[in-house]
Amino acid sequence: MNLFTTQAFQLSREGHLEALESSEWDIVILGAGVAGAAAAILAARSGFRTLLVDAKSFPREKVCGGCLNRRAQASLERLGVLKQLHQAGAIPITSLHLKIDKTSVVWNIPTLLSVRRSTLDTELVRTAIDSGTFFLDGVSGLVVPRADSNPPHERCRQVVLQNMSEPKGRRINLHAQCVLVADGLTRSSLRLESGWTSTVQPSSRIGVQRMVPASQFRPEGLRGSFPANQLQMIVSKDGYVGLSHTDGEFVDVAGAIDPKAISSNGGIAKTICRIIGDCKDGPLFAEKMGVEMKSLQADASEDWLATPALTRSSKRVASDRVFLLGDSIGYIEPFTGEGMSWALASAEAVMPLVSRAISSPWHEGLSQEWTTWVDSQRRQKQKTCWWISRQLRRLSVAAWTLRLCNSIYPIRAALIKKVTS
Repeated sequence: MNLFTTQAFQLSREGHLEALESSEWDIVILGAGVAGAAAAILAARSGFRTLLVDAKSFPREKVCGGCLNRRAQASLERLGVLKQLHQAGAIPITSLHLKIDKTSVVWNIPTLLSVRRSTLDTELVRTAIDSGTFFLDGVSGLVVPRADSNPPHERCRQVVLQNMSEPKGRRINLHAQCVLVADGLTRSSLRLESGWTSTVQPSSRIGVQRMVPASQFRPEGLRGSFPANQLQMIVSKDGYVGLSHTDGEFVDVAGAIDPKAISSNGGIAKTICRIIGDCKDGPLFAEKMGVEMKSLQADASEDWLATPALTRSSKRVASDRVFLLGDSIGYIEPFTGEGMSWALASAEAVMPLVSRAISSPWHEGLSQEWTTWVDSQRRQKQKTCWWISRQLRRLSVAAWTLRLCNSIYPIRAALIKKVTS
């Protein structure tokens, strides 16, 4: 069923994208994930003529652990989306069962919210449309480099759009006073622009995910069932896997995995099962969770979604009426909800700069201000993620740290607060 009914969306569906040829916008946002859709809501509510574009057809799933931490929930409440997520069946997560090597702990945690990305992004886009955003799905966007005859102080940037269902079809051109790039790790919309390369950590893992029907897990209430309010996390030398119940009667199985392990184990599904089985009493642990290992292992590789290398960063985050948002700026393991919180925070923080870029001539001070904000967030918010990702690569150290945290409440409380708040 079509969830979106704006004229722009219908133009996309009907193949009449050319109706937007040479149109002018205050803001064009490329990528309708968490960062892009949140920015569209804020832009439209500020009175800007806003176009939101995504290459995928909605609704769609995305690789994501799916747990919203408290900062993300607060941002979504300000956007007016949190209530809709609860109504859609998002599940509160109040405990964490963590397994590393021979160590297994269960901790109570501040309430996370488990939600499918298809649900979250759909509700964000729906709210953006209701706020006045024009939305196009199944349409790719490309930022066009300035010609020598168009100096940087020109008030618009050119963007090319193309219907993904017609890869050899006609491309249309439009103009925007500001372009927000929120199309993920690869930033394909900037491939014609120079100077936007990102640095990928050599040991970076890739993200993988699949929605498994909850029916493959033992029914709630039976011995050894997988509690609906508990996040399961299993760590091995090949990576880590998280499992959580989510809306729509699914279990979200997501992880960060060494790509070499996928190759040596014979695929994503077998690697997931290997990670679960590698921990002490792995098969018994899986049985207690209620997960059907054989069923997971039998899944075809096309049933799993995967990302490029996760841990990366971009030195340049803004230039000449273009700002990066969310994962386009960079991403750090692990799946703690930090990615979505980071995306929402960047959408809120960029809007004052966007307003100034539209209301006055562009100057490089805007780029520097955005760079300063991003650098401060990297230092303050992502330091914990860097530390955790390093610990999880050294099992004996990680297990020792886990036992220490479990034994000393203040240390445990501090770590839980940093990860979930």
